[in-house]
Amino acid sequence: MKKTVSKRVTSAFVAGMMMVSPIVSSISASAAKVLTTSPSHTREVGWYNNYHHEIWQADTPNSSTMTLHDNDGGFSTSWKCGPNNSRGNFLARRGLFWDLNNPKTYKDYGDFYCDYDCSWSAGSSGNSRICIYGWAQNPLVEYYIIEDWKNWSPAQDPSAQYKGQATIDGSVYKIYTSERNSYTIEGNKNFTQYISIRQNLRTKGTISVSEHFKAWESMGMKMGNLYEIAFNVEGWESDGQADVTLNMREGGDPAPDPEPETPEIEGTLYSATFENGTNYWTGRGSASVTSSSSTAYEGSKSLYISGRTDNWNGGEVELNTSTFKPGNAYSFSTMVNPTESTTVQLTMQYDQSGTTYYTKIADGSCTAGKWTKLENTNFTIPSGANNVKMYVEAPDSLCDIYVDRAIIANKGYTAEGSPSGSATVPSNIKVAYSSQYRQMQFTWDKVKGADKYGIAVYLAGKWRVQNSNISSNSYVTPKNLTPNMSYKVAIAARVNGKWDTAGALENYVTVTTRATNNIEYHTPSNTGNTGGNNNENNGGNNQQQTTSNYNYQSNMQFKEAPSYYFNSCSQQGKVVKESYNGINGYNSLNVYLPYGYDSNKKYNIFYLMHGGGENENTLFYQDDTMMQNLFDNMIKNGELEPLIVVTPTFNKTEAGKFYNEFRQSVVPFVEGKYSTYAGKNTSQASLQASRMHRAYGGFSMGSVSTWAVLENCLDIVGYFMPLSGDHWNGNSAYDKAKSIANAIDRSGLQKNQYFIFAATGSDDIAYPNVNPQINEMKKMSQFVYTSDFSKGNFYFLVASGKTHWWGYVRHYVYDALPSFFHEGQ
Repeated sequence: MKKTVSKRVTSAFVAGMMMVSPIVSSISASAAKVLTTSPSHTREVGWYNNYHHEIWQADTPNSSTMTLHDNDGGFSTSWKCGPNNSRGNFLARRGLFWDLNNPKTYKDYGDFYCDYDCSWSAGSSGNSRICIYGWAQNPLVEYYIIEDWKNWSPAQDPSAQYKGQATIDGSVYKIYTSERNSYTIEGNKNFTQYISIRQNLRTKGTISVSEHFKAWESMGMKMGNLYEIAFNVEGWESDGQADVTLNMREGGDPAPDPEPETPEIEGTLYSATFENGTNYWTGRGSASVTSSSSTAYEGSKSLYISGRTDNWNGGEVELNTSTFKPGNAYSFSTMVNPTESTTVQLTMQYDQSGTTYYTKIADGSCTAGKWTKLENTNFTIPSGANNVKMYVEAPDSLCDIYVDRAIIANKGYTAEGSPSGSATVPSNIKVAYSSQYRQMQFTWDKVKGADKYGIAVYLAGKWRVQNSNISSNSYVTPKNLTPNMSYKVAIAARVNGKWDTAGALENYVTVTTRATNNIEYHTPSNTGNTGGNNNENNGGNNQQQTTSNYNYQSNMQFKEAPSYYFNSCSQQGKVVKESYNGINGYNSLNVYLPYGYDSNKKYNIFYLMHGGGENENTLFYQDDTMMQNLFDNMIKNGELEPLIVVTPTFNKTEAGKFYNEFRQSVVPFVEGKYSTYAGKNTSQASLQASRMHRAYGGFSMGSVSTWAVLENCLDIVGYFMPLSGDHWNGNSAYDKAKSIANAIDRSGLQKNQYFIFAATGSDDIAYPNVNPQINEMKKMSQFVYTSDFSKGNFYFLVASGKTHWWGYVRHYVYDALPSFFHEGQ
């Protein structure tokens, strides 16, 4: 469905009905029909007002209802299959139906569309989804087009095979298959599931159903004879309710969109502040967009653009040319905040005489973490333009971008806010050093209009100015700096006689001297940088790293921990249950604190993620895990330095997307409260400076999460432990390995500044996917293969005969974790 910007509000779907036998050509008026299922009456199926319906439940002592709308193809439903010592299952669906042995495939019909608006909720137990659902024969296929889900998606199923992705209806859908043997429309037998999962989740819109069929077939997933196409509400061990407005149709173009609300800002033709959603903005290319409360220019939310894999990816909104007329001039403006310092551009795409064109509306050199206005008060939409889109991109970077207060107004309108190019804080701060004199030299990019620079150091609890009469963009420290000291350094600029001291202090860098003849320094480009792809510096890519004296094994072999290590230890640490309000809502995690935890000391920290269908409690409260006992015994016996271990959960998002919540919510919450090397300072500078004291690992879908954190959070994490799971960014083993190598190249890190210890069992279901990726990584220059991390940075431990089970995987943690946190300290 096309989302277009205009000035008016319309909300009704355009009427239209698809006619297939036995669908009749008119709708009779009657009262809404109520269906009920119970343990003794588990299924209702039939036709009502030209739509086929089914409600079904199993393995629950409760009852469920489905009320069929009389004025459209929709329905309301409620179900109760939550935690009740059963495996309760439920679905309610309504749509088009042909039955068994329909001789036609989708190609014999016009394109299918589903216009829907679904208000729904589900509890935190089990999993639930809203989707297009159906079956096809020859081959026998059960298919899903998932629009929204709660707690778990089929992508988290270890048996799911990733096939690729397709952009449909303004969003990327990731596509999977799974082989099953269960009940089908033809009886119990083998069948295949085809699954499209929308990455920009939604609860209303138009689903271009046939476009999914076409995408599947382009990937070798044949669609046979149609049995049904239905809108489905489904829950497994969950409680919930839904109300669906529904219109399913064949042929013609998608129905016109509901147009957006009256402009939020007086005096504009269109304005979006993203307080209540994405305001019809969608992801461009592989990017996703969400309304985020992490930062905002005004109000409490902004549009967050993430997942950009190419420079032109970003956020876009389509303009209604009946309102914004080609040939007329308008004022365009938006506030942008990139997660790294780079150029951000506001661009227009349009079609003209059969050719697609792209033209810049406005751009600006933006500082990470700072809001900058992009504005052109007199931009003409080209005459004859159609399919007009306005979008935000970063031509020189793959960083995430926040957007707020997007405006289109009459020509000459000027929005409030600082324009690009008005930054008064030095950026791209770099450090060189002399090991002979133990002396540093700071350099930075010049600030436009600055006539003087000043440098200050945080000493004895105060900021102390070292020099405020610097005329160039360089400063050399005194000689003989004290070894093993950390300093905060701020650099300010004087523009038009004014010093931006507040901005300078906010954007300080941290430098640390190491050893007698060595200086280690960390130089983030800006404390506001929350991106993983900083081409300028990225948290210390110029560090002079030290090599530890730890006694590594160069070719480590699998070794089980002593069995008593999973029993209670005489020196027990503590597991603390915590809750936080993150970018995906309220969530929980557990924090393991070692025996004798002292808030005045600094601890290494290890984030360890569960697998699919599990949660944050899995690692500490199951007989086959009991990881707290393992950590206690390893620490007591001197095999492991005392450390903090955090077990979060990805169940409010997806494993492969959890890196956003990890970066924006989990790390700031945990390390703002507990004593790590970040020093309870969770600014980007502090997290970058302490990255070699931070590790991330996970099992199965947690391993998928780990590879994604590696690709997107290298600037704040130094050690990685993916266990029994491959990377999901890529269609082939080479693509997966290359995506990681590319992230490392973008980071600018040296080979002794990131370490990967992967592991799995030879009989693990993940091994056939992981092993080819590992072999491709071994061929790439970014990875030096050895378990001796003083000489390399990458290792793969294979445990002979072990399968996909925590009872084995916990031993991988026992083998790998002692090798962490020795390099770059």
